[in-house]
Amino acid sequence: MAVESSEKVRHNVFCRNYGDCLDYTIRKRWPGFSCQDCESYEQETLNGEELNDHYARCVAFALVSGVLA
Repeated sequence: MAVESSEKVRHNVFCRNYGDCLDYTIRKRWPGFSCQDCESYEQETLNGEELNDHYARCVAFALVSGVLA
């Protein structure tokens, strides 16, 4: 779900779908998104390489949304 500001929103970073949601948000150039009303949550345990991938996507999202300039 798109939000106007990513301030005080719920993110389920250990969800199997989180990376896809980040990619979608980046492609749509949304300023933010929330997992609050999502019904697709699936618990995921990430290893080191997967954590690095998620980190890179989070940084890309922050750059696109203007949080990092």
